[in-house]
Amino acid sequence: MKTLTFTSLLLLFYTLSLNTLFGQRHETVYEIQNQITESPSGQMIQSSKFIGIEFEKTECLTEEQRFALDIENAQNRQMILEKNPEVFSKLNQDAVLFIEPFRPKAGFSDYGYHTLQNQVDHDMTPNNHLKDYNCGVKTYDWSNGNHQGTDYILWPYPWLRMSENLMEVVAAADGVIVNKRDGYNDLNCLNNGNPNWNGFVLEHADGSQTIYMHFKKETLNPKEIGETVSAGEYLGVAGSSGSSTIPHLHFEVRKSGNILVDPYSGPCNSMNTETWWIEQEAYKVPTINEIATHSESTLDNDCPNVENTYYKTNFTQGDLLSLVLYFRDISDGDATQIKFIKPDQTILYDWTWTSDWGVYYPTAVAYWEFIVDSNWMDGIYTVQATFDGKVYETLFGINTELSLEENIDSNLAIYPNPVKDKLHVKWNRNIQKIDVLDANGRIYSKIKWNSNSDTINLSHLPKGVYVLRIWTDNEVVTRKILKE
Repeated sequence: MKTLTFTSLLLLFYTLSLNTLFGQRHETVYEIQNQITESPSGQMIQSSKFIGIEFEKTECLTEEQRFALDIENAQNRQMILEKNPEVFSKLNQDAVLFIEPFRPKAGFSDYGYHTLQNQVDHDMTPNNHLKDYNCGVKTYDWSNGNHQGTDYILWPYPWLRMSENLMEVVAAADGVIVNKRDGYNDLNCLNNGNPNWNGFVLEHADGSQTIYMHFKKETLNPKEIGETVSAGEYLGVAGSSGSSTIPHLHFEVRKSGNILVDPYSGPCNSMNTETWWIEQEAYKVPTINEIATHSESTLDNDCPNVENTYYKTNFTQGDLLSLVLYFRDISDGDATQIKFIKPDQTILYDWTWTSDWGVYYPTAVAYWEFIVDSNWMDGIYTVQATFDGKVYETLFGINTELSLEENIDSNLAIYPNPVKDKLHVKWNRNIQKIDVLDANGRIYSKIKWNSNSDTINLSHLPKGVYVLRIWTDNEVVTRKILKE
């Protein structure tokens, strides 16, 4: 096997301030010149780029708006006590520690769906004097204020994922609803102090409060002010209501007395010494949220339009194939190894790419473009990307009928996977038949069904990667399985 080698590393850097009509995000593009000098087929990468994503950092809420919110919360609390004097004392009186205040929609099966872009600012001096709890600058401020919460952003395809209701916000701890807002526009593209956000404010047993902002309208839990919720209970869907440029959850914590708290403990947390999380996540979580092949490398970013993903999983000679990796938390010096594994399990490409821009990006994307030609054998290929010790995979086909289903369906269950002998398939739809395709894209077997659940005996199959093509009355979906 020949491994791709890199000659002298020449990086051309240029910055693109991609300000749409709304000015919602900025992309810094690093272009890597074609560095590959050798491959088994003599192929060259047509183009390869790394793009660091940054979001507009301007006023979140004005001091006047925060004061008005505090007054509103206090008035609601008094009203609640008049109607139900014991409601707060009935909360779980154990020490208040938080679970993660969001989760993916049931059935989500990709590698990741969010980044953590901004934290609480611990340097109270405004105008770009920044310090997060870990002494980094993963936060922001403006001319007369500081960011006072944590922003969890949908990534990739934030507007598409919002339309799919992917990020569900949940209560971080047992609490009483002291404020609820709904019905405001959830497709905002300006960070301008807009007070019209959808979301909740909860009060907990120790008098602390958590604020959940920017929900998608008309997705909120039907419970009203004065009712209780449990830790992990659904609150709504992350959106872009209020002062917001992208679908995300702004999560904010205040202890009794309306004193700002950063739930993350660290060397530069000047507000509290202990973490408020049951399990505090690491400051950096190096992850490839998604690895996929596309028909082109365009990144749709017109706020608030739902993005075209340009997913493509079956190619023919002459096609452009773009391999796209969406990163969370990629730092200077981080290496990513990429392999293209052919249907016969030999290697088409194998190279290691290193981020050496000197910058840490919580949110980023990289892509490599290829032209498929006669040197690419027919069949199903596996692409592997190894990043921070974890392996991420995707499939594509050359002259096959492979078409991987991207939509989330929590009702389709295929288990166990990897499988040794019997594979169980269950759906809430009537399955007409299932095709089992081998790594060359050939149909290995056809199984006729007329039910919504059954078991397939795969004990006779050799080890390897297979694809199930599942037929219903009106659609066909495919799922990858691994035979052990």
